[in-house]
Amino acid sequence: MKTILTLVSIEGRLVWKGMDILIFGICFPVLLSALFGYLLSRDAAQGPSNFQLSFAAVTTIGILATGVMGLPLTIADYRHRGILKRFQVTPVSPALLLAAQGLIQLTAALLSLTAVVAVYHVFFQFRLGGSWPVFLGVYLFVMAAMYSIGLLIGSLVPNQRAANLWSSLAYFTMLLFSGATIPYEVMPRFAQWLMDLLPLAHGIHLLKQAAVGQSLSGALPHAAVLTACIIIGVGGAAKHFRWK
Repeated sequence: MKTILTLVSIEGRLVWKGMDILIFGICFPVLLSALFGYLLSRDAAQGPSNFQLSFAAVTTIGILATGVMGLPLTIADYRHRGILKRFQVTPVSPALLLAAQGLIQLTAALLSLTAVVAVYHVFFQFRLGGSWPVFLGVYLFVMAAMYSIGLLIGSLVPNQRAANLWSSLAYFTMLLFSGATIPYEVMPRFAQWLMDLLPLAHGIHLLKQAAVGQSLSGALPHAAVLTACIIIGVGGAAKHFRWK
């Protein structure tokens, strides 16, 4: 326990020296929270449900930034600089290093969630229509799926340039076309069909149902897609991960 806490402290300082998590994981969702809150909370024609739906969508941006962008880029950087290889000959295993990095990214995602909740609640009197424990449980489930995708990307890419390419492609595709920034409900039907091909779209569907208090009994297809992401991501990473 002491070892991983020390690693988290050291790695955390290194991660937060950069601006990526702060900008993409926290500042960006906070700005969108202010924008959506201003537009939807004051427009009676939109209805309170759309306000709640926007909250569910914005909370996933922090997951995307840390899981699909931050995690694979860090893995690729560690491999490129030989850090993982060096840790193999020390009492601290590379797996422990990755666990510490994953914990840092998870903490950043939860900070992003807290910031989004604060903006919606303090400035726009947001009230969750459903249960907070259910919402948080779904949030962690979506996080596990996105982090599995990030871990798979970090395991498969041959070099840092490829990591930048595939992480950016996954991040911006899901950011723009899964309903995180552009509301799913306003898109034409053919566009919604294409959006449903992206894993995060299914996660956002689940979070929206939890946010408005709808039953999750009919959410099996969405849950199945996310579960498949976890199985494929973790299984593929375990099979193909390269320490050097």
